[in-house]
Amino acid sequence: MLRSVPAARHRWLPWNGLARGSSRTPHCHAAAAAVSSWHVHDSSSPCASSWSWASQVGDRIQLRPFSAAPAIVGDGIEDVDDRRVKQMRRRRDARIAQKAFMEYLHVTRGICFSDAEHMSKRSPIFISKLLEKVKDAAKEPTEEGEEVPFRSKVKKREMRDERVSKALVRLFNFHPINEFEPFFESIGIAPGEYEPLLPRDLMFLNDDETMLDNFRVLCNYGIARTKIGRIYRDATEVFSFGHGVLASKLKALEDQGLSKTSVIKLVMSSPVILVRDPNVELKILRWLDDVGIQRDWLGRFLSVKKSYNWGKMVQVPQFFSDLGFTNEGIGKLVRQNPDFLFSGSGKMLFSAVLVMLKAGFGKKELVDLFLNFPNLSVDNFTRNLRRGIFFLAEIGVSEEDIKKFVVSNGSILGSVQLKKPNSIMTHLSVGKKRLCRMVMEDPQLLMKFSLGAKVSRIPKVDLHEASFKEKVKFLQNLGFMEGSERMTRGLKAFRGKGDELKDRYDFLVKTGLDPEHVVQMITMAPHVLNQKIHVLESKISFLVNDMGYPLSTLVFFPSFLSFTVERTKLRFLMYNWLLEKGVIATGLALSTLLATADKHFVKRYVVRHPMGLEVWEKFKTEVASTKNNTPCTPDD
Repeated sequence: MLRSVPAARHRWLPWNGLARGSSRTPHCHAAAAAVSSWHVHDSSSPCASSWSWASQVGDRIQLRPFSAAPAIVGDGIEDVDDRRVKQMRRRRDARIAQKAFMEYLHVTRGICFSDAEHMSKRSPIFISKLLEKVKDAAKEPTEEGEEVPFRSKVKKREMRDERVSKALVRLFNFHPINEFEPFFESIGIAPGEYEPLLPRDLMFLNDDETMLDNFRVLCNYGIARTKIGRIYRDATEVFSFGHGVLASKLKALEDQGLSKTSVIKLVMSSPVILVRDPNVELKILRWLDDVGIQRDWLGRFLSVKKSYNWGKMVQVPQFFSDLGFTNEGIGKLVRQNPDFLFSGSGKMLFSAVLVMLKAGFGKKELVDLFLNFPNLSVDNFTRNLRRGIFFLAEIGVSEEDIKKFVVSNGSILGSVQLKKPNSIMTHLSVGKKRLCRMVMEDPQLLMKFSLGAKVSRIPKVDLHEASFKEKVKFLQNLGFMEGSERMTRGLKAFRGKGDELKDRYDFLVKTGLDPEHVVQMITMAPHVLNQKIHVLESKISFLVNDMGYPLSTLVFFPSFLSFTVERTKLRFLMYNWLLEKGVIATGLALSTLLATADKHFVKRYVVRHPMGLEVWEKFKTEVASTKNNTPCTPDD
């Protein structure tokens, strides 16, 4: 029966021939030689339907049935294909080697099948070493320098597999291997770690029956074979136990009130528990009894990826007991925050407590903190707390204020993982001083500055208006009535930023002046707060240390702080000289001495002595030279 034309065309269509540049379609190749492109537009051509979506690069044709983009051909694809072929060969060689190694262990060496299979499949580094030794067998045989042709690729692979397998068998027969190497690798010990553990006088596993027996006891108990390496590394003596000893120790741990699952986790995290007395090592279990927690509760939080110091862990409930918590309270705390016990065996808890104590926490503050501990791990709390302290220091908070902030808002600092200060300032469009002021006034803002939270730009503020409001607020705090003459006079006299006034006021108080006297000084001479702190400090030091006046002098004559140190020094040098000459009376008021203009001071006092003008000029030159030789600070 004749087939339909479409079916015959599909049967004829050279799908594989096109992709490989096959010569099975000679009539189409002949047609292609007569045209300049493989894209045939003549629908009447018998090859039009097949060539209209093909492209040619050199002598190679690549079909593109699902894309109109040019096909990627050439060295790129060939390199990728070569890598894939090599990768497939390596995997195939690895499987052949695993099979040959398993048969050697099981059949030749007499190791049980499950152990032999596990060792062959879980020791890739050792398998790669074996293949490296027989790599010549994997090469294709040659005749007279040329590769032997094979008609079948399948036959070629089978021949190669057979050569590799036979080479491995010869290697095993004539070059015995150290079976402890793949054994240690299969139980999870890296080659760099197991080299010191290799027996010096043994090569075959069956020669150490005691080790194999204890290994199988652990396997039969339910411990994963790949995890037993940790036990061997941390407690090697376990594998030297006599018959029945290891099983009895596992049973003794269950008798402590632990389930089999908990015992497995306990042994995996703390292998030394198998070589020590559990009654002595696990004192924490008796604490759990005292605080009303079942012993097997701890198995829910043990991790085989961590290790625990059970001796230090006992210090945690003892610490809570010293703080004044009852057994019931300790049990409630531990249930709510198991990390208190299990995070570093209590190390992270005490690390957080140490930070709190350095900040000034007392017993009451610690109790409040633990009663209202945030819902996060103690590791994260401690980490956030430290980062929060660094954050405060970076935005300009003083050490003393940081301690006060931690005492008042330690729970907030530990609850949030803050962004970097530069990131926050960029998003808010503020500087360090303003960010510092915002945080100190409203600590809850820190919750909005956490990683992942969106920080919105705050509205721009008129700096002059903001500074004016700060000045008003500062004077109101000192007792100035809004709208009063004192308030108006002070606002006119103050220059600079409003937030600087309080710092200068605080400095005057710290020098020893009574706050009420400082307010009196500001009322009499508001302009004294226009000077920077280091300038005020130098003038007060000169008054007290060099001139010998008491600090209380400033209360009656605050304008002294308005005069420069050079002016004050010149007047007093001249005054003391005139006193020595006996032409001026003692007890001259400080205000009279300084407030008088130079012209009147010379006319009224200097000229009283014939050499007065000469000495006056001499002193002026000395004071001026002293000023010029004094290095200026950036704030001068």
